[in-house]
Amino acid sequence: MTPADAEAFLLTTEDGQTLLGEVQANPRPGPAEMVRWRDRAPGEVVTAAVHLVEARRKGKAKFERADRMWLDPLGVEQATAEPVARHKAGRFRGAGLVVDLCCGVGGDAIAQGSVADRVIAVDRDEGMARRTLWNAAAYGVDDRVSAVVADAERFPIPGGALVHVDPDRRVEGTRRAAQMLADYHPGTDFMLRTARSCPGGAIKLGPASDFDAHFYGDRFEVELVSLGGEAREATAWFGGLVTCRRRATRLPEGVTWTDLDGPPGGYAPARPLEAWAFDPDPALLRSGLVDAFAEAHGLGRIHDAVDFLTGPDRVDSPFLAAFEVVEELPVDVKAMRRVVLERGIGTLEIKVRGLEIRPESLRAQLRPKGSGSATLLLVGGGRSGPSRAVLARRASRASG
Repeated sequence: MTPADAEAFLLTTEDGQTLLGEVQANPRPGPAEMVRWRDRAPGEVVTAAVHLVEARRKGKAKFERADRMWLDPLGVEQATAEPVARHKAGRFRGAGLVVDLCCGVGGDAIAQGSVADRVIAVDRDEGMARRTLWNAAAYGVDDRVSAVVADAERFPIPGGALVHVDPDRRVEGTRRAAQMLADYHPGTDFMLRTARSCPGGAIKLGPASDFDAHFYGDRFEVELVSLGGEAREATAWFGGLVTCRRRATRLPEGVTWTDLDGPPGGYAPARPLEAWAFDPDPALLRSGLVDAFAEAHGLGRIHDAVDFLTGPDRVDSPFLAAFEVVEELPVDVKAMRRVVLERGIGTLEIKVRGLEIRPESLRAQLRPKGSGSATLLLVGGGRSGPSRAVLARRASRASG
């Protein structure tokens, strides 16, 4: 019995559902529970139940209906979060056919199935193809989503279809995320060939990857997407789905900034610290648009070598975490500890740029105590002067 067969038994039989319910009620079983369950079911079924419950628990961070989905730990790790998948699917709206290559557990195929007439989900792993069909049913789009077990590089894409590719982003033989697109599977040759031969589509890339080296010029748009302040992916759009060259998008707010919105190629020079400091969203940073955004909003860098920004007035944007400056300090533990003590700061957020300082270690040295709260911004010097610390108050983030 394969792991996928064992999981299917859990999901489709009365005995399997009973066992799954017991495991779900006791997600961290001890030896006694494992022995009791194995007396009633084959060991591979019990193992599958434990793995499925764990995968669903992790899946709640990505899927609204995780408790009804057929997931596995690796599939969840690789899956596109539901808000990101829905955002991307917006560009596929009205498509007659979308081919989702390397579909995994179906996160993108489900979102595409809600906006396109038909989706063919392709994966070389039969278990993943079966999971995609089950999960499409959990979201009520199984009438639009079909699954094929095939190698993405050999699957014949029907003429006129839009394409979504989600290559395996792990270094071969490991679970470590690859930083170079050359280590993806399928690799860059296949990605670029697909972009040339299909009328339009998207390729999911890691936000820390070397996408700049492969996807550039008028033929591509690279969109950096963050969710809740965490960079989630770089989407390389091609063909008829291209709208600009570079885009930063922050979810769940749905705000976006492109190379068409601000002066291209600008660089926000360093300036003296002013009344407000700002920490840009990672999508803005990885997209390379932070300088154009800063220039368009009258902001400059605190130091030339770091990405903290400063300006005389508060700028309300979901792309910026805003901090009202209280005072500037030297990067000296004794001086900072004294200020933290004098101001009764018990809750201390520490953000570091351009310095080899671990926030948790520094917090232990500063020994915050009291009812007050503050943020400490530590800034490396670069060419603009010595390193410094900025004590500030975090402002509530703009919603849109």
